[in-house]
Amino acid sequence: MILSYFLALGFGLFAIGIAGALASRHIILIIISTEIILIAATLVGVGIFDFYGGAIIPILFAIWSVAAAGVMLLVLFYRYMTRYEADLDVTKLSKLRE
Repeated sequence: MILSYFLALGFGLFAIGIAGALASRHIILIIISTEIILIAATLVGVGIFDFYGGAIIPILFAIWSVAAAGVMLLVLFYRYMTRYEADLDVTKLSKLRE
């Protein structure tokens, strides 16, 4: 029964991430939505792994370390884009090549 909760929460987070990625034009929000999609996928993986009797703690530490690295890269990217006053709108990225 607990597996169904993991799957339902994972599906909900996945749907929120997809909706956020498709509805936003801001690159930071698209990256955050992608992070939510990855969290949903790992949550489903942890639920299935727990259902079959595996140890969850090492997997959780691996997930948290990857999430922390993703957030760190997001902050560095945001600081780089704001320092050089680049526009963060995805529709204007093709104009950066000129």
